[in-house]
Amino acid sequence: MLKKLKTSASLIIIGEILSWAVSYFSNNDISNFSEFTSGVLLGISIGIKLIGIVLLIISIVKYSGKEI
Repeated sequence: MLKKLKTSASLIIIGEILSWAVSYFSNNDISNFSEFTSGVLLGISIGIKLIGIVLLIISIVKYSGKEI
């Protein structure tokens, strides 16, 4: 349980860092390559955040189903 929570929290944090990196690096240069890399980073960021959120929801649902 705790391992899944740590994994999901770290995935969400990594996704936020990538999202911050996209906004930080996209202001410098406008070219086809920079637009491509910012799009790829944005897609990876959103995907990692979604995986972290889904893993968090699954671990919460499984934990709430168990009786202590």
